[in-house]
Amino acid sequence: MKSIAKKFTLELVGLLLCCMVLFSQPVTATTTPEVTVKSLIDKDNKEEHTETKPENQTQQAVTSQPDSKLVEPTDELPFDAFSRMTPRSSMQGYLKATRARDFERASFYLDYRNLPKDVEAIGKAQLAENLSVVLDRTLWVDVDSLSNKPKGKQKESVPSYRDLVGEITTSQGKVQILLQIVPDEKTGNRIWKISNATVSQIPLLTKEYGYNRVGEWLYKRLPDVEFLGVMLWQWIYFAFTFLLFLVVAVILTRIVTFVLAHLKVPVEKDVVRFINGPVCLLLAVLMSRSLSDQSNVTIAVLALFHGATVLLIAWAWVCLRAVDIAKHRLSNRFIMQDKPQGVFLLRPVSNVLKTSIVIIVLFMWFENLGFNATTLLAGLGIGGLAIALAAQKTVENIIGAITLYISAPVKIGSLCKFGSHLGTIEEIGLRATRIRTLDRSVIYVANAKFVDMQLENISERERISYRPKLMLSANTPKQNLESFMQAVRELLEKHQHIAFEPCRVRFKGFTPWALQVDVLSYVETVDFAFYMEVIEELNLAILGLLNEHHCELANPEFARVTD
Repeated sequence: MKSIAKKFTLELVGLLLCCMVLFSQPVTATTTPEVTVKSLIDKDNKEEHTETKPENQTQQAVTSQPDSKLVEPTDELPFDAFSRMTPRSSMQGYLKATRARDFERASFYLDYRNLPKDVEAIGKAQLAENLSVVLDRTLWVDVDSLSNKPKGKQKESVPSYRDLVGEITTSQGKVQILLQIVPDEKTGNRIWKISNATVSQIPLLTKEYGYNRVGEWLYKRLPDVEFLGVMLWQWIYFAFTFLLFLVVAVILTRIVTFVLAHLKVPVEKDVVRFINGPVCLLLAVLMSRSLSDQSNVTIAVLALFHGATVLLIAWAWVCLRAVDIAKHRLSNRFIMQDKPQGVFLLRPVSNVLKTSIVIIVLFMWFENLGFNATTLLAGLGIGGLAIALAAQKTVENIIGAITLYISAPVKIGSLCKFGSHLGTIEEIGLRATRIRTLDRSVIYVANAKFVDMQLENISERERISYRPKLMLSANTPKQNLESFMQAVRELLEKHQHIAFEPCRVRFKGFTPWALQVDVLSYVETVDFAFYMEVIEELNLAILGLLNEHHCELANPEFARVTD
């Protein structure tokens, strides 16, 4: 009954884990290129590098033009106070202004000509702000992919006076985010702005990709602080959401353990701690990633979700505790089977498994953040190679110990023959096997070497052979030889400790000096001391039969024993 209950408990836990895996993929509100934390860090570093450039260095790269007439763009860029001379500089200026929440300045990068009345009523700064929210949620703008020439890209699917930044999918079709070359109202120079065709679609984009009421309220009232592209209000919002799901997960896991207890299922304490600890955290993370409201999720938040830091921590905790539970179960089993050395071996094996789990999780985390794990491995290659070479023998011996325990050619207490030695196994350690010989000396053999030896496990015998070497004198008469062999055969067949089959006494052959009698029988025992008593009795009886039937043993000076 207990085994059934334990099986039921394990199946229930497995079913719970499978259900959580089904919800492990978050539901995203947008379809965007994969953006990682590394991308966010690189973008921040790039912007900081751009801000530290001296302004006069930028002004040296442009040529001032008269304000009174429109100038055809050439390779020499006209001066513009908002750096709107090329598609790249214009988009970069807009993004920089929105990151600083300077939407009055950001409004100078939008083209407001010929807009519908309802769009104009929203206000220039508000349109710039709404577009910023939409871009944060839907489109990762790589300014390096935009043209840095006054004429923009000439070979695109849009008119020559426009450049395509990207496309956003809506319920009414795709909306293009376009930059367009337009005349500056003040200078008359040709500059790049976000096209009025895009600006006219901002209300539609805001309706589908704006923040919800809670997000909008937090967005308007909390300080303009951000980290890794995620604003302070978003950190607070998603942290609070995760805490709510954690409370739900705690309630669910406690209900599960409560039901198991009232069903009188004998659940052990380590399983209860496993459910209430790592499983609870994993359930909370999976629910928060799958069931939370996506209307406040931006691309930067998705990048953090893709990093899966808390999720990997939860899975690592689950795997580490699972190793501990398996170790505990195996330890109890080895103790019941009287294998104390197996318990000793479980400790380093579990440590190796835990270390491997942590290393795998770390590399998965770095990959999720956008770093190349292969590069990290290459960086650690020299040190890892040195450690691997130094630990090569140690690893071989550990694997040898594991092989000895799994295949079990010998066990603790086994009498075995290896090489030219005979002894009893006293300990199978991580590095070497300790063997006590019949002379009471101790031999230590490295596991990697011992496991490759030809091992004769004497303790595995179900009975012990009795094969005396009988070499009779060549002058023995035929009648005496026949009567002697018949007497030995009857002796063995009638003995209560000699196996019935095989039991053989045969005249095997001749040598120039002796007659060879082959005797094959087995003593029904594995106790070597009792075996010695039995064969002593048999040897004395055979000696009496030799005298009784007038048979003599061959002269040892001339006898040659052959198999």
